[in-house]
Amino acid sequence: MENKVNSLKKTSRIVFLFWALYAVPAIFSLQYVRPKLIVFGDAIATVNNIMAHEFLFRMGIVSHLFAQVFLLLFGMSVFRLFKGVNKTWATIFWTSILMTVAITFVNTLNYIAPLIVLSKADYLNVFQQEQLHVIVMIFLRLSNFGQALYEIFWGLYLFAFGLLIIKSRYIPRILGVLLIIGSIGFPINTVTKLLIPEFYPAIFTQMAMLFSGLGVLPTLFWILIIGAKIPEMKSAN
Repeated sequence: MENKVNSLKKTSRIVFLFWALYAVPAIFSLQYVRPKLIVFGDAIATVNNIMAHEFLFRMGIVSHLFAQVFLLLFGMSVFRLFKGVNKTWATIFWTSILMTVAITFVNTLNYIAPLIVLSKADYLNVFQQEQLHVIVMIFLRLSNFGQALYEIFWGLYLFAFGLLIIKSRYIPRILGVLLIIGSIGFPINTVTKLLIPEFYPAIFTQMAMLFSGLGVLPTLFWILIIGAKIPEMKSAN
C-alpha cells in the first residue's frame, strides 16, 4: 500500500515536470515568436521579419517540436496516474494527446516551407518576388488552420483530464470543472474559424487559451504542492 502511494506521489511530480517542460518552449514559440514575426494582414512585413530574424524563426520551430515531445511524456504520465480511476477516459485522454502531437508535427511543415521559399534557391527564380511573398503567407495561413485542427484534440484531452479529476476524488473537483469549462473554448474556436472565417476574431483563440489556463495551472500546481497527500486511487470502471 505504502509503495503504491509513494509511486503515485512520484508520478504526480513527474506530471508537473513534463507539463512545465512542454509549456515553456510552447509559449515561446506560439506566444512570442509567432506574433512577433508573423503579420497575417501584411505579407511583405512578414517576409521582412522572417528574413531579418531568421534564427529566431528557426528557434520557434525547434522549440515547438521539442514541446511536443514533452507533451507526449506528459500524456504518458497522466495516463499512468489516472488509469486506475477510469481506464476508458484515461485512454481517451492519451489518444487525444497522441493526435495533438501528430497533427502538430505535420503542421510544423507549414513553418518550414517559408524558409525553403525564401532560401533563394535557383529553382525559385521562375517566381517573382511578390509571388514568393504570397506563397509564404499561404503556408503560414495553412499553419493557422492546422492549429485549429489540433485544438479539437486540445479540447478533448482537457475534457477527459477534468472528468478524471472529478472521478478521482483526490484532487479538488472544482479543478476538474474548470478544466471541462476551459475545454469547451477550443472546439468553439475551431468551428468558428472554419465556418465563418470572415467574422472570426483572433480574440477567440486568446479566450480559449485563457479559460484553459484557468483550469490547467491551478491543477498542476496542486499536483506539485499537495501531491504528497494524494490518497490511493480506487478503480472506477
